[in-house]
Amino acid sequence: MADVFLSYAREDAARAQRIAEALLAEGVDVFWDNEIPPGSTWADFIESKLTQCKALVVLWSEHSTKSQWVREEARMGRDKGVLIPVMIDASTPPFGFGELQAANLSDWQGQRDQPNWRRFADAVSNAAKGAPRQPAQTFAAAPPRDAAPQLQPQQPQAPANKGLPVWAWVAGAVIATIVVLGLIGSLMPKETGQTQQAAYAPPQQQMEAAQPQQGAPAPPQSAQILMQQLQQAGQLAAQQGFQQVGQPFAGGLIQGQSWNVPAQLVAGYEYRVLGVCDQNCRDLDLSVYDESGATVAQDNATDDHPTVAIAPAANGQFTIQAQMFQCSAQPCYYALVLYGRARQY
Repeated sequence: MADVFLSYAREDAARAQRIAEALLAEGVDVFWDNEIPPGSTWADFIESKLTQCKALVVLWSEHSTKSQWVREEARMGRDKGVLIPVMIDASTPPFGFGELQAANLSDWQGQRDQPNWRRFADAVSNAAKGAPRQPAQTFAAAPPRDAAPQLQPQQPQAPANKGLPVWAWVAGAVIATIVVLGLIGSLMPKETGQTQQAAYAPPQQQMEAAQPQQGAPAPPQSAQILMQQLQQAGQLAAQQGFQQVGQPFAGGLIQGQSWNVPAQLVAGYEYRVLGVCDQNCRDLDLSVYDESGATVAQDNATDDHPTVAIAPAANGQFTIQAQMFQCSAQPCYYALVLYGRARQY
């Protein structure tokens, strides 16, 4: 059984081979997917290796940051607590992976005495010597996407099931980490089927914030993950010239449930809705509907950090729907934040 799983993009195979061979020379048993035996199913074989590994090394590059497979493997390593990220060029880690310090091997040419290599190799070696970790949780089968609750135009309704969340609005900027951590914890099951209103406004206006209700807090690990991912979202959006609109909010949903939020958007601006979710969430989807109920944007990729873009042609009320598509806990916790900027033509 290999102690270390190496995740990389196909375009970076030569770099991956050099790193794998150098780790083998350090006495570390490395698996990379050129070893898949004939007759084996790729997905099953990879998953078994991921479950068994003591460390998962992901090579982030301009290619791997765009690869769904690499991000999925990295997510599994992150959720197990065994992820060791490595930068092999000047790219930045994808959204949701910036909270971990990455080793910098962008200028490494194979020298085993190079300082950056030594720090990386020592970290991998120490992880490989540790006790095996518990296998990742088994996720329940996801419901079909067409089973999502139907949108009610202009008056969106959340499912009436007991267990739906009450929004906890974060009082303060994304960078105010202590406040974010405290209020993300103010999540509780919702006892009625009423939808709590959340009015968005363009950047120059003030958003009306609902008061958080007291209840059972999110687990500390979930709250910390949401806090870190909201920080990362803010940094990436700011780099693109976006400003945060109002305050983030968070909630909890079980698998298959969704939540609708009315949003008043203004022509002349372009918006981004960013979603994040905790370690128990495997797939969070976002959709945006106009007043007629028509879909104007959606992200239903299999990931835990959806993003949708909206550039309204006219002022109007839109509906943002978050659906917890795959979740291994009851509930999974998530957060959404809206960013906007003057439309660029």
